[in-house]
Amino acid sequence: MRHWLLFIVGVSFLIPPLLAGEAEGRIFTFWPLIDYRSSPETDYTSVHALGPFLKYERKENEREYALRPLYFRASDPEAQVSFSETLYPIASSKSSRDLTYFQGLKLLSYDFGAREKGSDNEFMLFPFIFYGEHQDRGRYFAFFPLGGKIYSMFGRDEIRFTLFPLYGQTRKNDRVVDNVLWPVFARIRGEGESGYKIWPIYGASQKEGTYRKRFFLWPIFHSQDLGLDGANPRHRRLVFPFYVGERSPQRDSTTWLWPFFSHTRDYRRDFEEWTFPWPLFQVSRGTYKQGDRYLPFYADERVGSVRKRSYLWPVYRIENLDTEQLHQRRDRILFFLYSDFRETLVEEELPHRRRIALWPLFTYETREGIGTFHTLSLLEPFFPGNQSIERNWSPLWRLYQSKWDRQGNEISSLLWNLYWKERRGPDLAMEVFPLFFYNSGAGRGSEFSLFKGLYRYRSGAEGKKVSLFYLPWGFSWGKGSGDSPLETAPAPGPDR
Repeated sequence: MRHWLLFIVGVSFLIPPLLAGEAEGRIFTFWPLIDYRSSPETDYTSVHALGPFLKYERKENEREYALRPLYFRASDPEAQVSFSETLYPIASSKSSRDLTYFQGLKLLSYDFGAREKGSDNEFMLFPFIFYGEHQDRGRYFAFFPLGGKIYSMFGRDEIRFTLFPLYGQTRKNDRVVDNVLWPVFARIRGEGESGYKIWPIYGASQKEGTYRKRFFLWPIFHSQDLGLDGANPRHRRLVFPFYVGERSPQRDSTTWLWPFFSHTRDYRRDFEEWTFPWPLFQVSRGTYKQGDRYLPFYADERVGSVRKRSYLWPVYRIENLDTEQLHQRRDRILFFLYSDFRETLVEEELPHRRRIALWPLFTYETREGIGTFHTLSLLEPFFPGNQSIERNWSPLWRLYQSKWDRQGNEISSLLWNLYWKERRGPDLAMEVFPLFFYNSGAGRGSEFSLFKGLYRYRSGAEGKKVSLFYLPWGFSWGKGSGDSPLETAPAPGPDR
């Protein structure tokens, strides 16, 4: 892709009478086909072609390529690292000197390379093929459902199976569960632990001094005594769905017609709660938790340092987080239709972070003195801060975008640089293609042109010059009225 983009730029420069560059090769635009910018001072080059669809960007050793929305790649050849995404979120990959990773829809993945712990190499075609190399246990392979073994997956240290569900065995620490015709027959064994089950009729397991579990006609009757070796042993009895009771020194809870009607006393966090029925009506009283919920009309609940309020849910909802370090507030209307998030640090007066999104029209955000605004905003309200969406999808629908800071620097773009403006300190450059271009900077003079060079005026330390009809020569006057070009500022455009 990089060679293709550079080819476009090269061909475009072969027609100088029509496209006489405003910045002698540092800024070259022919909307919407090509937008080329370079800054030798910062070792920066960018090429955008066909609006937001093609992108090449280089800053020092870092390079980015994009064929939106199909492909994105970022690399640093000197550090030998790269990252790519294909039709995000379909597939992604990354590589470095000692690591190669790929995933497709989380179903096909391989991860080869060294890590601090865990397996060195992994390959998975879910749910059929599992291959890997564990640092401590060696290689493993499984072909589901025929047979094999797997290490460190699905919350288990080891899984073995043969003609699943005919036979399977799982291991977690010293606990081993043998299953025959899973999930019907099972035997549980471990250090001081034993049990069995004939599902769904009856099952029992226990570990001396730690727990006891029984079930009968699963999921109806359960009896569980848990954490017997700790300071808060829990005794749970269940006749599903009519009754669920749990008793412990720290918490008593009773639920009738689970999960609708319940009463809870939490002695450790000092609160009492009733639901009648959940989730519509709920009352909480205490130190840690306090609130009233009468949905959809009104709710005001506080849990720890988090307070949530709603009026005619889900029409209007407020969420607050207040700690000794920061204050956060988020106002929402109809879930993601409108959202206003503010975060203020205790030692600062101005908002540290603020984000306003009105789907699908716009998103406005300020963070640590840097502000951004863009419209349209189709996915950003649902996935705020998702950089993969920012790279692969957002430029396709951003008709207008702007970025600024507290020092007065600003970059803005309309319709993928049909209009663009950039201000960096005293330097200002802007263009409305193909009507006019303006560029000025401290100590460098200024430049103004109409229709890409039909009329061009430049002034600077070497004098003033007017040229017409795209001709490279013109009328010069003032100090040093030669034909030497006047310097213009490098002006990388808005990222897209």
